[in-house]
Amino acid sequence: MYVIGGGPGGLAVAAALRGRGVRAVVLEKADAIGAAWRGHYERLRLTTTRRHSALPGVPMPRSFGRWTSRADLVRYLDKYAEFHELEIVTGVEVARISPAEGDLWRLEASGGRVLTGSAVVVATGWNHTPYLPEWPGRETWTGTFLHASRYRDARPYEGQDVLVVGAGATGCDLAVDLAEGGAARVRLAVRTPP
Repeated sequence: MYVIGGGPGGLAVAAALRGRGVRAVVLEKADAIGAAWRGHYERLRLTTTRRHSALPGVPMPRSFGRWTSRADLVRYLDKYAEFHELEIVTGVEVARISPAEGDLWRLEASGGRVLTGSAVVVATGWNHTPYLPEWPGRETWTGTFLHASRYRDARPYEGQDVLVVGAGATGCDLAVDLAEGGAARVRLAVRTPP
């Protein structure tokens, strides 16, 4: 069987299946598992405690502290896959899944690969598809316009006036990072009360 996506969900499913004697091959389109987490901003810390963020079967080390950092989570995912001896193939993007003969599934993947399996778990998440609203005037804006998925650290914004749109966990965290990182002024736009 195949698990599409090498993030926390895909790895946990593959480990659970392996624990039940089912061979599951994880297909990850990036060159490493946990790709979304590897690309997040440096300051990121999980908003759930280490204990509640661990995947089944492997606790997160106490050395990570109460709130796990992005870098520690990436290390944890690598160790999790190694501990469970997961079968992972990177650099393979699945473009289509369709029924095949004999209760099988046909996967059409990059490089012209055609794979068949008895079951498929899709664990791709939404992190790879940033949403940018079509705000009036955006096309004529001459300043920097950046989605949170492309933000890494505050250095490029030192001395600048910055507007962060959205007061979710990411928006608030980025606003603090910008303020502490030297932005001249940081404003947070909130559509509804937080």
